[in-house]
Amino acid sequence: MEIFLGVQDLKVPAWEFHTPVMINQLRWDSVSWNNKTWVDSGGYQIMKKGIPLSPEMIEKKYKTLSADAYINLDIPSFPCGRVDERNFKHFEYLYEKEINVIPVVHGYNVEDIDKAIDFYSQYVDVIAFGGIVPPSLKGGRKIVIYLYHYVRKSVKKIHVLGAGSPYMRKIFFNADSVDTATYRVKGANGLVIIPGKGERYVGERKITWNAKRATEEEIDNLLSFLEKTGYPYDVDLRDWVNRSMINAWVMLHSDYEKETWEIRLSKEVDKMHREEIGEKIGEICNFLKLNVE
Repeated sequence: MEIFLGVQDLKVPAWEFHTPVMINQLRWDSVSWNNKTWVDSGGYQIMKKGIPLSPEMIEKKYKTLSADAYINLDIPSFPCGRVDERNFKHFEYLYEKEINVIPVVHGYNVEDIDKAIDFYSQYVDVIAFGGIVPPSLKGGRKIVIYLYHYVRKSVKKIHVLGAGSPYMRKIFFNADSVDTATYRVKGANGLVIIPGKGERYVGERKITWNAKRATEEEIDNLLSFLEKTGYPYDVDLRDWVNRSMINAWVMLHSDYEKETWEIRLSKEVDKMHREEIGEKIGEICNFLKLNVE
């Protein structure tokens, strides 16, 4: 499984780990590294902030960025919702401009998932699965797990957007690739990721962002892990950039060891037939619809 690190700016040089990276076209005008690079359209931010953006504008920006692949200008949908057919038009436009564009499939209703996959499969064999993280995660992760496996069984290759943490990789265990940018957010908020424990607060503020304060033993475990895995930089937990780099390293080199109901459910759903998963999705979608009404 490939892990793409989301890079927001030049302040946290995660590309120095020589791992694949994901950048947002809204934030970047050029690429200065040689890492495998994918470019996100910023579809969610565009929808949230009402930024006017057209396929023509995306094409122009994408062609200024030297990258390996580009995520389609996608209009997100909530689980069990309908696909916005403008996504198909955006994809075709970029594809015809000879851009290596990757389409996004969200957790639509089953009929629309099939429709989207049938359309995109005419052109490419890789799909990005979106909508797994808040605030798009309407209806809980249970429905998303079923939706993911339905899509997984329908395509050759799948990238799960926003699922790069060790825990999320355990849920979406059979994905071909994932990405994450949370290492930077955690570092900026005074948090470090302790292998096998999760996030801990090491900052000086009274606010701990609902995380436990790191104990001396946990800090020692972190330092030992960094030494054993060959972390290439000096360690300074007082500096947010250093914390962010450490978090990125831990995400890349550690696994989630515990078993949770979400991990167990994902393994169980993986064993089900595609048609059976589709029926279960229909049941959950109808339940969610009734509760909303």
